[in-house]
Amino acid sequence: MPEESEKKTQRVGPMSHVTRDMAIEMVNRSPAHVILIDKDNYIIDVNQRAESLLMQKAEVLVGGHPTDVFAAILGRVTSIGEERAERGFQLQYGPYWYEAQVFPTSDATSADAPVFRVIRAIDITDRKAAEFELLESEARLEEATRIARMGTYRLYWDTRKMIWSHQMYEIHGVAPGSIDPSSPSYIKFLHPDDVNVVRDMLDDLIVGKEISGAEYRIIRGEGDIRWLSVEGRVLFDSDGKPYASFGTVQDVTESKNREERLRDLVARNTILTEALQASPVGVAVLTPDLERPTFFYVNPELETITGFSEGYLIGSSVEVLRGPETDSSGFQDLLDAIQSRLLLSCELTLHGEGGAPFLSQIELAPVTAQDRTSVVGLTLIVRDITDDRRRTEAMMDAQKMEALGKLSGGVAHEINNLLQPIITLSDLGFEACAPEQDKLRKYFEVITGSGRKARDVVRQILTFSRQDAPLVASHSIAPIVEDAVKLARSGIPPGIDLQCNIDVQEACAMVNPTQVSQVVINLVRNAADAMAGQGVVDLSLVRLSPEQIITSAVPHRHNGWLLLSVSDTGCGIDNQSRHRIFEPFFTTKPVGQGTGLGLSVVYSIVLGWGGAVSLDSEVDQGTTAMVYIPEYVEAIDSTIDMESPT
Repeated sequence: MPEESEKKTQRVGPMSHVTRDMAIEMVNRSPAHVILIDKDNYIIDVNQRAESLLMQKAEVLVGGHPTDVFAAILGRVTSIGEERAERGFQLQYGPYWYEAQVFPTSDATSADAPVFRVIRAIDITDRKAAEFELLESEARLEEATRIARMGTYRLYWDTRKMIWSHQMYEIHGVAPGSIDPSSPSYIKFLHPDDVNVVRDMLDDLIVGKEISGAEYRIIRGEGDIRWLSVEGRVLFDSDGKPYASFGTVQDVTESKNREERLRDLVARNTILTEALQASPVGVAVLTPDLERPTFFYVNPELETITGFSEGYLIGSSVEVLRGPETDSSGFQDLLDAIQSRLLLSCELTLHGEGGAPFLSQIELAPVTAQDRTSVVGLTLIVRDITDDRRRTEAMMDAQKMEALGKLSGGVAHEINNLLQPIITLSDLGFEACAPEQDKLRKYFEVITGSGRKARDVVRQILTFSRQDAPLVASHSIAPIVEDAVKLARSGIPPGIDLQCNIDVQEACAMVNPTQVSQVVINLVRNAADAMAGQGVVDLSLVRLSPEQIITSAVPHRHNGWLLLSVSDTGCGIDNQSRHRIFEPFFTTKPVGQGTGLGLSVVYSIVLGWGGAVSLDSEVDQGTTAMVYIPEYVEAIDSTIDMESPT
């Protein structure tokens, strides 16, 4: 051991003063971690940076072999050779990166001076991390541009040389490097309508203008048209002088297609919305909320039908349309269909603002999402069919009455033929009887009287069937009605107060005076009979306003209408009987107190004038008979339709 220590001391023994000073100065001034080793790889000296790196003082390190990173550098030199070592190399040691260099040196003043080597290590960990981050950023950028279908370009102004990124070739559908984007041949990719757009864009780039959002089309193989969006910025050199343009090119075809589809969708939705707004039927959209479906959208017609405003209906439940006349089971069926998202078509009496009832045709249908897997709403269509139903029922009544009229007319003629010899022969038999044959004469009187009564009934039947209807002409109707009222007063019980209100003294109508009297007397007598001899009968004759005409039961539009109404406060008529009240021989009176021909005759007469008859009645509340008569104006005489609506 003493010999080894002495040998070690000799190896690092005193050097020439000049060589030692130069080495120490070089080592201490170096910005790197530096050690000096002799030809046997023993440490001669270290600088302060190396001491810090190795965490030992020079006195301890001198005379020993290199350790840690310096040993790794020395080992690398052995593997790569001295020539490469002189040029330097990079080395990773643990988590750190170093730029390393090993080179020999000697005392320039003496050829016999010992040769030693310098090992330099500069910590480049931060620089290497920055390089890695740059590479990673470039890789991320490359991946991002690939996903975004975005390429980059660089255009040098002086040479007009265009450089593309790899993604630019993919965007154009060609192999990298297969075309020169700077050459005029690039025009073959351009859509004919966009050639000038690209030329202007290139001219702007070359003179240093920035570009943002410029778009043009290219045509790839097999006619595939793609939309490209271009951005361009100016590049500056180290002296701050602009020399080129750099930018991005993105394939925005899918975005343009979506925009086009969106425009089409918006246009289609606008048309659909306008159609719904102008729809002659009420349309609403309900939310799919299972707990409480509410109105999400209502069109103007639904507002008109219900009387509720859009602001009131939106957010409200369909329960707002339920009223006292709404069928409970039918409405529950509607609610169940909403809850179950089922198709439904039904008729229901609904109630609008103020509780006004209206008969409606309802259709319910679920609205599914595009994937057909979920319900996003329910469409509710509401049609007010109150007037339609009334017209339908009136038409059916008219057809039924026409059929009954034809039948009764034929029967009446046959009976009339049979009554003629009965009445004639009974009169002759009465005259042929001797005065003392009282009993026989009385028999003939009964036969004659019964025959004449039967003949009167036949005449009423013929009047109903309109087979012997008298001619009509233009008459001032108010005086005729007034005269008929006088006759009617004489035939009603004294306990009945007949009140008359005639407000159309100058109105004319195409009527038959005898028929007018027949209508008034029949209606007044029916009203009196319904009150059991006590009460008030109101008779009025007025002109309808245009608004009243629209909502009335008139069979067709006319220039003007008169309304003859007779009201009582009697027993009223139930719904079932009201549908048959105009049928011949149908009566609600006790047996033996009515023939059932009075209202059927009224119905037939009024239809002959081109008018209409309707009844409004409620049990124990009374009845109002309404006779609608077309008003006659001489200037439009030729246009009046006197035909029955049937």
